Amino acid sequence: MYSSIIEIKKNVSKDRLIKLRKVAEKAFSNRAGSVKNTSSDPYRFEFRGDEGKFGCLEVGMLELEDEHDFLGQVHSWYWIDDENPGENCDILKVLAMPIY
Repeated sequence: MYSSIIEIKKNVSKDRLIKLRKVAEKAFSNRAGSVKNTSSDPYRFEFRGDEGKFGCLEVGMLELEDEHDFLGQVHSWYWIDDENPGENCDILKVLAMPIY
């Protein structure tokens, strides 16, 4: 199972939070498929899937990477690979790495 877990900053207003959720849900409903947000916490988005949803999860993360208004409201964002924990990573740290 693969997961993309996004925590939104707690100081984000409820109206803004609704917009951010829509942006995230749109990103994870893409040309590679669709994965639903399974979190009941309004400040946490959890997109999970098996091997068949891997591409959708990857494309969703790439879509959100380009959403600078979205990224500015993110407190934490983790990629979790249940079968290969060595692949787990902090997405915000990865995005902050310079590319040479």
